[in-house]
Amino acid sequence: MPTLLAELPWKELVALLGMGGLAGFCAGLLGIGGGLVVVPGMLLLLSYHGYPDDVVPPMAAGTSLSLMVFTATGSALSHLRQGTVCLAVLRRLLPWVMVSELLGVFLANIINAHFLEILFGLLVLALAVDLLRRSVQPASPAVPTVNHPRTLTMVMGSAIGLKSGLFGVGGGALAIPYFNWLGLSPREVVGTTALLTWPVAVVGAMAYGLSPLPMNDPLIGVVGSVYWLGVLVMIPATVLMAPLGATLCRIFPQDQLRRVFGVFLLVVGVRILL
Repeated sequence: MPTLLAELPWKELVALLGMGGLAGFCAGLLGIGGGLVVVPGMLLLLSYHGYPDDVVPPMAAGTSLSLMVFTATGSALSHLRQGTVCLAVLRRLLPWVMVSELLGVFLANIINAHFLEILFGLLVLALAVDLLRRSVQPASPAVPTVNHPRTLTMVMGSAIGLKSGLFGVGGGALAIPYFNWLGLSPREVVGTTALLTWPVAVVGAMAYGLSPLPMNDPLIGVVGSVYWLGVLVMIPATVLMAPLGATLCRIFPQDQLRRVFGVFLLVVGVRILL
């Protein structure tokens, strides 16, 4: 196990840098949080380096959300300044998201680790199929409204928060289709999702940071269930690669990007389940 940043095995250092870079690139390219890259990457990396099986899923989730705090801050502030955030939707949604996210973190620390990995693998496959479906069958335009049923707000907010707390991913995978269904403009969908991601990341990072791992001997570089050594390595790569992804986003059609990322998630989901 690594003790200091300078003593990280070069393969682990390269893997963390690549993971952070890919997460930032995908965030800029597709407007999603990097959790769908970081969590499966951490699951495979921590297992490969011999971390105990029962600490791998919470460490992967906590590390992903902690990294997301840094990567989501700039995006959230930018969209807020540009006025592309639908605050009326967020005010209704956020209370349910926060409460259910804390429940998700609690469940992640008591559910069997192998079962949790299977659930995450199935989630990744489901998201991959949805991306591929939307790449060939664009959603029909909806009539803009924020006066949707309170029950629907509760269900969607709870689903977004529970998924984020359990698996350490941002709210975009469910929030983007939901905001599209509400009829928000494309810029509002991206801006509202970006601002939603930040409190989700902060609350999740704090909750996992205060959740001790189920082991007696502390791990160097780990606070609570967060691998801060890995976070510090990934931050520069994530920040550097996000602008490149955003630039390519303006060049390539979104449908093609969804297909490529959908195939990537299919491969990742199958790898996690095997």
